[in-house]
Amino acid sequence: MATDQRTRILDAALAALAREGAGGTSMRAVAAASGCNVATLYHYFPSKRDLLRAAIAHRRVDDLLRHPFPEGLAGSAAQRLGALFDHVLREVAAEPDLWRALLSEAIHGDEDVLDPLLETSAHFEEALGSWIRELLPDVPALHDAAVVRAIRHALYGVLVEHLPQPDHRRLFAERARELASVFARMEDR
Repeated sequence: MATDQRTRILDAALAALAREGAGGTSMRAVAAASGCNVATLYHYFPSKRDLLRAAIAHRRVDDLLRHPFPEGLAGSAAQRLGALFDHVLREVAAEPDLWRALLSEAIHGDEDVLDPLLETSAHFEEALGSWIRELLPDVPALHDAAVVRAIRHALYGVLVEHLPQPDHRRLFAERARELASVFARMEDR
Protein backbone atom coordinates (compact mmCIF):
# COMPACT_ATOMS: atom_id res chain seq x y z
CA MET A 1 0.00 0.00 0.00
CA ALA A 2 2.79 2.42 0.87
CA THR A 3 4.38 1.81 -2.53
CA ASP A 4 1.12 2.72 -4.27
CA GLN A 5 0.83 5.91 -2.24
CA ARG A 6 4.45 6.82 -2.93
CA THR A 7 3.90 6.22 -6.66
CA ARG A 8 0.77 8.41 -6.63
CA ILE A 9 2.76 11.16 -4.91
CA LEU A 10 5.62 10.93 -7.42
CA ASP A 11 3.25 10.93 -10.38
CA ALA A 12 1.41 13.97 -8.99
CA ALA A 13 4.70 15.77 -8.36
CA LEU A 14 5.95 15.13 -11.89
CA ALA A 15 2.66 16.32 -13.37
CA ALA A 16 2.81 19.49 -11.26
CA LEU A 17 6.45 20.03 -12.23
CA ALA A 18 5.58 19.73 -15.92
CA ARG A 19 2.56 22.02 -15.58
CA GLU A 20 3.75 24.62 -13.05
CA GLY A 21 7.54 24.33 -13.08
CA ALA A 22 9.65 23.77 -9.99
CA GLY A 23 8.91 27.23 -8.63
CA GLY A 24 5.16 26.80 -8.95
CA THR A 25 4.98 23.29 -7.52
CA SER A 26 3.95 23.30 -3.86
CA MET A 27 3.97 20.46 -1.38
CA ARG A 28 0.35 21.25 -0.51
CA ALA A 29 -0.76 20.99 -4.16
CA VAL A 30 1.08 17.70 -4.64
CA ALA A 31 -0.47 16.30 -1.47
CA ALA A 32 -3.95 17.28 -2.64
CA ALA A 33 -3.39 15.88 -6.15
CA SER A 34 -2.12 12.58 -4.78
CA GLY A 35 -4.91 12.18 -2.23
CA CYS A 36 -2.81 12.39 0.89
CA ASN A 37 -2.23 14.98 3.57
CA VAL A 38 0.85 17.19 3.77
CA ALA A 39 2.17 15.33 6.82
CA THR A 40 2.18 12.07 4.85
CA LEU A 41 3.99 13.78 2.01
CA TYR A 42 6.67 15.04 4.37
CA HIS A 43 6.94 11.52 5.83
CA TYR A 44 8.11 10.28 2.42
CA PHE A 45 9.97 13.40 1.31
CA PRO A 46 11.49 15.77 3.89
CA SER A 47 11.69 18.67 1.42
CA LYS A 48 10.32 19.87 -1.87
CA ARG A 49 13.74 19.35 -3.40
CA ASP A 50 13.74 15.70 -2.27
CA LEU A 51 10.26 15.24 -3.71
CA LEU A 52 11.08 16.75 -7.10
CA ARG A 53 14.33 14.82 -7.43
CA ALA A 54 12.52 11.58 -6.55
CA ALA A 55 9.76 12.34 -9.07
CA ILE A 56 12.31 12.73 -11.85
CA ALA A 57 14.23 9.62 -10.81
CA HIS A 58 10.92 7.73 -10.75
CA ARG A 59 10.59 8.25 -14.50
CA ARG A 60 14.20 7.92 -15.60
CA VAL A 61 14.88 7.68 -19.30
CA ASP A 62 16.76 4.42 -18.94
CA ASP A 63 13.58 2.91 -17.47
CA LEU A 64 11.25 4.49 -20.01
CA LEU A 65 13.09 3.86 -23.23
CA ARG A 66 13.60 0.14 -23.34
CA HIS A 67 15.87 -1.35 -25.96
CA PRO A 68 13.82 -0.57 -29.05
CA PHE A 69 14.61 -3.40 -31.45
CA PRO A 70 15.97 -6.54 -29.82
CA GLU A 71 16.31 -8.36 -33.14
CA GLY A 72 17.64 -5.41 -35.11
CA LEU A 73 16.15 -3.99 -38.27
CA ALA A 74 16.62 -4.50 -41.97
CA GLY A 75 16.68 -1.77 -44.58
CA SER A 76 18.77 1.20 -45.51
CA ALA A 77 20.53 3.36 -42.95
CA ALA A 78 17.82 6.00 -43.37
CA GLN A 79 15.06 3.43 -42.80
CA ARG A 80 16.69 1.98 -39.69
CA LEU A 81 17.48 5.41 -38.27
CA GLY A 82 13.94 6.62 -39.07
CA ALA A 83 12.45 3.62 -37.26
CA LEU A 84 14.65 4.35 -34.23
CA PHE A 85 13.72 8.05 -34.15
CA ASP A 86 10.03 7.25 -34.58
CA HIS A 87 10.21 4.73 -31.73
CA VAL A 88 11.99 7.19 -29.44
CA LEU A 89 9.51 9.98 -30.16
CA ARG A 90 6.52 7.67 -29.62
CA GLU A 91 7.96 6.52 -26.29
CA VAL A 92 8.53 10.13 -25.27
CA ALA A 93 4.91 10.94 -26.10
CA ALA A 94 3.88 8.23 -23.63
CA GLU A 95 5.58 10.19 -20.79
CA PRO A 96 5.01 13.82 -21.72
CA ASP A 97 5.26 15.14 -18.14
CA LEU A 98 8.88 14.03 -17.80
CA TRP A 99 9.88 15.55 -21.11
CA ARG A 100 7.97 18.79 -20.59
CA ALA A 101 9.68 19.13 -17.22
CA LEU A 102 13.08 18.31 -18.70
CA LEU A 103 12.78 20.84 -21.49
CA SER A 104 11.16 23.56 -19.41
CA GLU A 105 13.38 23.29 -16.35
CA ALA A 106 16.50 23.11 -18.48
CA ILE A 107 15.59 26.62 -19.63
CA HIS A 108 14.70 27.88 -16.15
CA GLY A 109 17.62 26.16 -14.45
CA ASP A 110 15.95 25.66 -11.07
CA GLU A 111 18.58 24.18 -8.77
CA ASP A 112 16.10 21.77 -7.20
CA VAL A 113 15.67 19.84 -10.43
CA LEU A 114 18.36 20.86 -12.90
CA ASP A 115 20.95 18.25 -11.91
CA PRO A 116 18.62 15.23 -12.08
CA LEU A 117 17.15 16.51 -15.33
CA LEU A 118 20.63 16.89 -16.82
CA GLU A 119 21.42 13.37 -15.64
CA THR A 120 18.24 12.16 -17.33
CA SER A 121 19.28 13.89 -20.53
CA ALA A 122 22.74 12.30 -20.33
CA HIS A 123 21.16 8.85 -19.85
CA PHE A 124 19.03 9.48 -22.92
CA GLU A 125 22.11 10.41 -24.95
CA GLU A 126 23.95 7.27 -23.78
CA ALA A 127 21.01 5.05 -24.70
CA LEU A 128 20.65 6.76 -28.07
CA GLY A 129 24.34 6.25 -28.84
CA SER A 130 24.12 2.59 -27.89
CA TRP A 131 21.07 2.01 -30.08
CA ILE A 132 22.67 3.77 -33.03
CA ARG A 133 25.83 1.65 -32.73
CA GLU A 134 23.74 -1.54 -32.53
CA LEU A 135 21.32 -0.68 -35.34
CA LEU A 136 23.83 0.97 -37.64
CA PRO A 137 27.20 -0.75 -37.21
CA ASP A 138 27.77 -0.12 -40.91
CA VAL A 139 27.66 3.69 -40.44
CA PRO A 140 30.54 4.45 -38.05
CA ALA A 141 30.24 8.20 -38.67
CA LEU A 142 26.99 8.09 -36.66
CA HIS A 143 28.81 6.58 -33.67
CA ASP A 144 30.77 9.76 -32.97
CA ALA A 145 29.74 11.31 -29.63
CA ALA A 146 29.28 14.76 -31.21
CA VAL A 147 26.95 13.30 -33.85
CA VAL A 148 24.90 11.47 -31.20
CA ARG A 149 24.66 14.74 -29.25
CA ALA A 150 23.51 16.54 -32.42
CA ILE A 151 20.86 13.85 -32.95
CA ARG A 152 19.70 14.26 -29.34
CA HIS A 153 19.46 18.02 -29.86
CA ALA A 154 17.49 17.53 -33.07
CA LEU A 155 15.06 15.17 -31.30
CA TYR A 156 14.63 17.73 -28.50
CA GLY A 157 13.82 20.32 -31.14
CA VAL A 158 11.09 18.06 -32.53
CA LEU A 159 9.72 17.63 -29.01
CA VAL A 160 9.65 21.37 -28.32
CA GLU A 161 7.90 22.07 -31.60
CA HIS A 162 5.40 19.23 -31.72
CA LEU A 163 4.73 17.73 -28.24
CA PRO A 164 2.12 20.41 -27.40
CA GLN A 165 0.19 19.77 -30.63
CA PRO A 166 -2.76 17.37 -30.64
CA ASP A 167 -1.53 15.47 -33.72
CA HIS A 168 2.05 15.15 -32.46
CA ARG A 169 2.25 11.42 -33.21
CA ARG A 170 1.76 11.97 -36.93
CA LEU A 171 4.18 14.89 -36.86
CA PHE A 172 6.73 12.84 -34.93
CA ALA A 173 6.68 10.15 -37.65
CA GLU A 174 7.21 12.77 -40.38
CA ARG A 175 10.04 14.47 -38.51
CA ALA A 176 11.65 11.10 -37.68
CA ARG A 177 11.89 10.33 -41.41
CA GLU A 178 13.23 13.81 -42.19
CA LEU A 179 15.90 13.66 -39.49
CA ALA A 180 16.88 10.14 -40.49
CA SER A 181 17.29 11.24 -44.09
CA VAL A 182 19.62 14.04 -43.04
CA PHE A 183 21.74 12.03 -40.61
CA ALA A 184 21.88 8.91 -42.82
CA ARG A 185 23.79 10.96 -45.38
CA MET A 186 26.75 10.49 -43.08
CA GLU A 187 26.83 6.91 -44.38
CA ASP A 188 28.89 8.15 -47.32
CA ARG A 189 31.63 9.60 -45.07
